[in-house]
Order: sequence, then structure tokens, then C-alpha cells
Amino acid sequence: MVAKQIAASGGLYIEDGKARISLDPGPGAVVQYAKRKVDLTKLDAIVISHRHLDHCGDVNVMVEAMTEGGFAHRGRLFCPSDALDEDPVVLKYLRRFPQEVVRLQPESTYSVNGLEFTTSPRHIHQVETYGFRFGDRLGWVTDSAYYDGIAEQHKAEVMIIHVVLMQCRAELPHLCLDDAERIIREAKPRLAILTHYGMTVWRAHPWELAAGLTQRQLAERLGIPEQQIQRYESTMYSGVSLDRLQDVADALGLEIEERVTYAASA
Repeated sequence: MVAKQIAASGGLYIEDGKARISLDPGPGAVVQYAKRKVDLTKLDAIVISHRHLDHCGDVNVMVEAMTEGGFAHRGRLFCPSDALDEDPVVLKYLRRFPQEVVRLQPESTYSVNGLEFTTSPRHIHQVETYGFRFGDRLGWVTDSAYYDGIAEQHKAEVMIIHVVLMQCRAELPHLCLDDAERIIREAKPRLAILTHYGMTVWRAHPWELAAGLTQRQLAERLGIPEQQIQRYESTMYSGVSLDRLQDVADALGLEIEERVTYAASA
């Protein structure tokens, strides 16, 4: 996926109030930011979940950009210790460019210009890895095998879940589709975004997989068969009672707006 750039690997840009954060800038991040006209010299922080290249391939050029080539001693870099120690991914000569380099600790809270985020316990992965939660608004469920508590630790209104595998494989510490469904069922986010697909997930059309998950979750919340949700959606809810529409809206965290339109007089 990364080598062919079938899907972009630029990570996530967060802008909230005065805080501007680049999260997991993988290969091509600097290009993706340029396409979206994001001024990297205005970044306040770069946050890395773990040292694998698909999550930090562009970290060095992003540090250069944030600090204007080292001439502006500003911004902070947050990363696990093993991104800095033996076989580092953050080049040593760049480490004096930011105002501070912070070694992430498990279950710790950090603040960037008033925007707080908390690390999860260490994920089950090949290297030191942490997920993040930005208050109750955003949960970043990065690479890990499933473990008890992962849903609660990242629970938020919007959860971004990295789904690499179609089928779970014990020898690969990554989340599979069943894991993602379990996390969604336990955390009940308003919106769950599946991303970071492996090729098997991509070939299975992730937009269709996500639609299926949505239908199953909605059916469970309403206590009706999944096939009924499929019938509703096939007719765009035509003929469905107002009470049932209200049930669906409540389950999805939506509001129904009633409008009355009068035909223009002749």
C-alpha cells in the first residue's frame, strides 16, 4: 500500500484553536501537506505513535519544515524512546532544531498550546507503540494486536482505527476487521473511521466493509435484523414511520428536522 501509494500515508493533521499538530507523518506527508496548502512552519508539534516507517517516514523533513531548516528554534517532537535510541529514525543532527524532544510514556497526558492528548498503555506490537486520545473528541487506535481495554482507552466521539488485516493472524500484531467491529461495539463512537488498510482489506473494498459494519451496529442498537436495515437503506427509508426514523437518528446521534413547504400561489 505504501510503496505504490494506493492510499496516501501522510498521517493526520490536527488543528484546534491555537494548536497545530502533525500526527504520524509517513512517507509522502510533506507532499500531502503541500497539496492541502498547510504551512508547516506554523506547526506546533509532531507526534509519532511508533518508529515504523509507514508512520514516521517523513518525520525528519517535517522537523526541518517546522523549524525552517533549524533557523527557528520552535515546536516540539513527541515520540517513543526507541525512535531516538538504537537504530534511530529521528536523525541526531535534527534533534536540536525543535524547542523540545519529548519521550512518550504510557498513560501520560501532554499539552500542545492548550490541546491535551493522552497516551494509551503500550500497544502489543513489534516496537514501542502508543495510541492517543484527544479528550473525548478523538481516539487514534494505531497498530496493535487486540487486547482487553483497547476500546475504553481510546474511546471518543470520533475514533480512527487502523485495520491492516481482513482475518486475524496470531503471528501479526495488527488489528483485523473483527477486532475493529469489536472495538466499535464496545466504545460506541459517534463516528468510526477505518484506515491504514493492508492489501487484503483494500481488495475487499473497505467502503463496502464499512457499510456492512454500520448496518450490523445499527441493527444491534435498534434490536432488529440486519436485513431490515438493508431494506430501509435500499429504499432510502421511504415509507418508514416517523417513530422508526427517530429511533435510527437517536442510534446515530442525529437530529431530525421537519420542514413544511407550501407551493407558490398561482
